[in-house]
Amino acid sequence: MSRAPTKEELQLLNECMSAANAAADGAAGILLDHFGNLQQVAEKEQAGLVSEADRESEAFIVDRLRASFPGHRFLGEETGLSARRAARTGDSLWIIDPLDGTTNYVHRFPLFCISIGLEIDGELGIGLVDVPILKERFTAVRGQGAFLNGEKIRCSPRSEFREGLFATGFAAGMEGLSDQFKLIELCVREGRGIRRAGSAALDLCYVASGIWDVFWERNLQPWDMAAGALIAREAGATVTNFEGASWTSADRHIVAGAPAIHADFMGRARRLNPPD
Repeated sequence: MSRAPTKEELQLLNECMSAANAAADGAAGILLDHFGNLQQVAEKEQAGLVSEADRESEAFIVDRLRASFPGHRFLGEETGLSARRAARTGDSLWIIDPLDGTTNYVHRFPLFCISIGLEIDGELGIGLVDVPILKERFTAVRGQGAFLNGEKIRCSPRSEFREGLFATGFAAGMEGLSDQFKLIELCVREGRGIRRAGSAALDLCYVASGIWDVFWERNLQPWDMAAGALIAREAGATVTNFEGASWTSADRHIVAGAPAIHADFMGRARRLNPPD
């Protein structure tokens, strides 16, 4: 379990959340304005799509947050990691995906979101995931619980694998597909089914709100997971890597779920795909 913030730390985190909400408001407007009206869509070298909506959304978020916190650093999907600043107290890093689910967005499938996380001295402090078309905003401040549009949410209370609804995503490239298909078959045969929404940040929030019982995906980036991982954790979910250790932003894969089903899933996954 992470340490609860002190009164002074909580005040700072709440100030950061207020700024993140304002940044997400503007970014959501940008995404809605471009939805169905894109003019520039390109393939990225590292796989995936990028559009003017991604770039404009990220620029707005970073500019808005930097105006409030000029000493903070930024890690964005489109612009990478900003330079370290010589004078600062602590290391505050905003981890931003301006449009998670770009392929959905380009094809006008309405499950896409904005993801904004803040890590201070290596520990996640706030998470915000906004789903513009659904008008849903998931938020969490470390130690304060998780919320959807201001209402507290909790992960699923289910404990039986056979009752579980599972979700996953597919990494870029063909690596690991055979192992992935084994897990998918497991969930189809022995659970209630499996879904693929196409947005890891949103999938993690669906774990937090009790829709999915377990979500897993490999070969992700920090901006795909940071905000959603904190939201899921604050909602009572277990959030780990595939080795079973508590998830951190250094990990490139994630398993999040209702505690009992998460433990069951991990055991089954190890038996199906034992480590080398």
